Amino acid sequence: MEVRIGYVSQALAIYHNTPSSTFTYKRFKEGPYEESLEKAIEVGRRNLEATRRILYYNAAHGIRLYRLSSSLIPLATHPDVHIGIKEVYREQLAELGAFARRHDIRLSMHPNQFTLLNGSDAVVDAALRDLEYHADILDGMGMGSDCCIINIHVGGAYGDKTASAERLVSNLPRVPEHILQRLTLENDDKTYTAEETLSVCRRSGVPMMFDLHHDWCNPSARPGIDLLPQIAETWKGRPMKVHVSSPKNDKDFRSHADYVEAGPLLVFLKACKEEGLERLDVMVEAKRKDYACLKLAGDLSSVRGIKRLDGGILSM
Repeated sequence: MEVRIGYVSQALAIYHNTPSSTFTYKRFKEGPYEESLEKAIEVGRRNLEATRRILYYNAAHGIRLYRLSSSLIPLATHPDVHIGIKEVYREQLAELGAFARRHDIRLSMHPNQFTLLNGSDAVVDAALRDLEYHADILDGMGMGSDCCIINIHVGGAYGDKTASAERLVSNLPRVPEHILQRLTLENDDKTYTAEETLSVCRRSGVPMMFDLHHDWCNPSARPGIDLLPQIAETWKGRPMKVHVSSPKNDKDFRSHADYVEAGPLLVFLKACKEEGLERLDVMVEAKRKDYACLKLAGDLSSVRGIKRLDGGILSM
């Protein structure tokens, strides 16, 4: 089984290089519209340039899995600011996508916790705008739905988890097809367990993003690892992807530690191999980002039977 390990948003090894620089609406309103619009667009250009450097870094270090920042284009979803992402950033996005494909780097995006498809009509409308923004970035890069995904949580309980989950399923027909084909649903650390999320995914046909740490924080009646065969089925032949992190400490168990402990993940990896998975993509959600990604790859490769093929790629 091939295991690809990646990380989120920023490569800490690259000095002074953030893909998430901001331009607030408060600042936007301080100047004439056209002047402020150009400033906002320029911040987006800088974020995309920072992303280009990160992709180069990933290719050089053998990291073939990376989550793009959701803050690449500031104010892109604000109703009073109009930025045509695919037109304004056409050349930059095309270059990034071509590079990612050339180096076989699987990209993903993860909108924030307020992007909910099971809330009120106003909440769902806002979520659809946000999902369209994320899809525009991936479309602009020419990244297809066969590999690149947009991951969200099931959402809030709103006093009745069962009814709220059903509301998500009933709202999915409102999601444009080019977004729906990229969508995945993740179990969270407080509300929807892995078993509950899997139920929604199986009914809706959306792949499930299994988060091991969230499963420890918010366990199902059945251990998440026991659900592995059903979770794998939701991916329908596409490489399955999971999220991993370690608790910061016993007191602050939900927060992410700087690095990821290899031991608990190793148990899950062995189960995936026994299940017959040919490939598993592992997204590291740790404070030390790229350093944590490469350290985890090194720690796992010290285990007998696991071979490190590249910086973030293992064979077992």
